[in-house]
Amino acid sequence: MENFTFDKDIQTAYEQLLHPIAIFHVTEEGVKTVVVSRGFCELFGYADFEQAYKDMENDSFTIVHPDDVNRIKTEMRRFLTAEGRYEVIYRSNQKDETPNKLLRSETKFVHMDNGVVLAHVWYMDESTDVNQKIIDLAQSVTALLTNMPAMTFSKDVLTRKYLACNQAFADYAHKETPDGVVGLTDFEIFDEDTALHFIEDDKKALAMDKPYIFYEDVPDAAGNPRRFQTTKLKFVDTTGKECLLGLCQDVTEAMQIKKEYGEKLAYANDQAQIDALTGIRNKYAYNELEQKINDRIKKGIQDKFAITVFDVNDLKKINDTLGHQAGDEYIRNACKYICTKFRHSPVFRIGGDEFVTISEGEDYENIDEILFFISENNKDAKRTGGMVIAFGMSSFSDNDEDVASVFMRADKLMYENKNELKKS
Repeated sequence: MENFTFDKDIQTAYEQLLHPIAIFHVTEEGVKTVVVSRGFCELFGYADFEQAYKDMENDSFTIVHPDDVNRIKTEMRRFLTAEGRYEVIYRSNQKDETPNKLLRSETKFVHMDNGVVLAHVWYMDESTDVNQKIIDLAQSVTALLTNMPAMTFSKDVLTRKYLACNQAFADYAHKETPDGVVGLTDFEIFDEDTALHFIEDDKKALAMDKPYIFYEDVPDAAGNPRRFQTTKLKFVDTTGKECLLGLCQDVTEAMQIKKEYGEKLAYANDQAQIDALTGIRNKYAYNELEQKINDRIKKGIQDKFAITVFDVNDLKKINDTLGHQAGDEYIRNACKYICTKFRHSPVFRIGGDEFVTISEGEDYENIDEILFFISENNKDAKRTGGMVIAFGMSSFSDNDEDVASVFMRADKLMYENKNELKKS
């Protein structure tokens, strides 16, 4: 089909329009340019009409960025079939030295009586508004990063150079401003070990399809120890460059506070388990160990053990005749004696004059010998008026479901021994 043309006067009138417009003849063979306006030439960087028509004659889509051509053609075919008008946004392909522009074009298809289909296209330059929005956005992001307490940075994956960072990261790198960091690598900022550490973390992040979150202990550029909660993730920028984004929250002081709190809590817990009079563990500590052993018994992983219950005879008599200070000293001496015999077992004071030991390992294997010495000491003490300590011991067996059953047998044997010592 022969290309459509306007009368000379109509052609000239269209060409003199200052608004960017173009009219195309749409055929089955393709799209041919009919007329372009003066505003069209200025928008796309053509020096004159001759240059514009010559360029457009070879390819009417030459004004469209190559990456957007297929999308424009698809949209055009879709709306041409529907005999409608459409609006589309795309990048220009400038013919001068100016940067590509972001355009919004509105197209209306006109079906002539002779079967000719003309596409009337109006062009609007959206670059100014978009650029301003980008500038405003960049300023907002910069302000956000600058005021973020967390350190933020981005790196180029191939060169490992820092592309951007906020002031918090610049401070960590001991640079006055973020500009002092941009373009440098880790080796140019930190010591070799720290730089290699960062690179290994980068590799882990790049190998993951989700953010890599971890804690790390690394020094700053001045060598001061720091602890961070770090998040790293990969992304591709608008140019197709693979980059790495990092967000580091300095938790050094928080972790130190947590450590100190933990130490204080542990100390307070230890103090809560210490008997103030004797310095050994108290009933609270015994109950806690009892629960742990019960858990092991339920799981069937508890080793053999023995419980020995002690009662110091004549404490009431000493308190009544010599005073409570003498009674306290009597209890401390009894405690020292029991601890010297049970060197490898925890000893607990569970009452005024009651003690208990839980023996495993070496003390369990030698329990009979240990108790024999205490029994012999009781005989001598009865003759000389020394300290007498009644005791009862029982071993854990397969029939026992918990520590309490072993304790009850040992406690019963202790009272039997106490009565025997009083009779003799």
